[in-house]
Amino acid sequence: MIRRLGVTLLLAAVTMFGLYFLVDEEIAGFVFLPAWAALFFGWPYLSRRLGFDFPKAPAPRQPRRTDWSRILITGALAFALALAAAFIDASLFGPCYLLFWFALYYAWPLLTRRLTILSFLQARPTAPKRPLWLRLMRGTFAWAGGVVLALVLILSAPMVPLILCHHRAQRVHDSIHIGMTVPEVLQASRDCDIFQASSDFPYEEKAEGDKVPALSLGRSKDGTYRTYDLTTGQDLYMSESETVTRLHAKLHDGYEWHFRYTYSNITPQHVSFTVVFGADGRVKEVKPVYGWD
Repeated sequence: MIRRLGVTLLLAAVTMFGLYFLVDEEIAGFVFLPAWAALFFGWPYLSRRLGFDFPKAPAPRQPRRTDWSRILITGALAFALALAAAFIDASLFGPCYLLFWFALYYAWPLLTRRLTILSFLQARPTAPKRPLWLRLMRGTFAWAGGVVLALVLILSAPMVPLILCHHRAQRVHDSIHIGMTVPEVLQASRDCDIFQASSDFPYEEKAEGDKVPALSLGRSKDGTYRTYDLTTGQDLYMSESETVTRLHAKLHDGYEWHFRYTYSNITPQHVSFTVVFGADGRVKEVKPVYGWD
């Protein structure tokens, strides 16, 4: 049945691509599912007419009992490995979690042979039957423990990127201190997803965008800052020293400045904190890290 599904899927895909390139791309999308269904259900007739059929299926094997301990323990190990990978890049957690869990589960027999410390999960000879009450008690505890562990793993998956995002923001927050200058803050806050700067410089409410004392900046890995120049209508790339000059020109000296740093992750919540500069151009307050969405 699986081979029949796969072969008819392949033939339907070939038909769809043939129609896409040779006839009409809009027709190809509508033909795929009907062609697959027709090929699947009409396969016995086609195979007789074309003289082709799959070999007879082998005798069915006895179903094996699901090894829940192996599933749960490899899931826990995959969670730990994915968490370590997330410290490099938070976006790696989800793909690594699934990949590690899949790889560990199917490689477990090889690992238990190579690493004897993991042999506690290998199948053991069947023990004599215990009393019914004892089997019920052991089964209940095993089932409850498995459910709890599975829920912890499932519910922790979306929380890990958020926790790492808070950790990333807090690390930059703690590196900024009262009395630092603008260049010193820029050097300490290079790890950021969104950087917005604004000033208390007075301006008219109906002023055009280039007259508003605010600036949004992005930073690439090579240290180049990027902003959108409303005058030219193009992205402007600047070095760190040029960025400092532009901040002074845009925000104006002698007024309170606000640097807002925002960090994103795969969850809807963002993490931010704000650095406040006094009129003397030095940090006078670093506000706490907080989450918002």
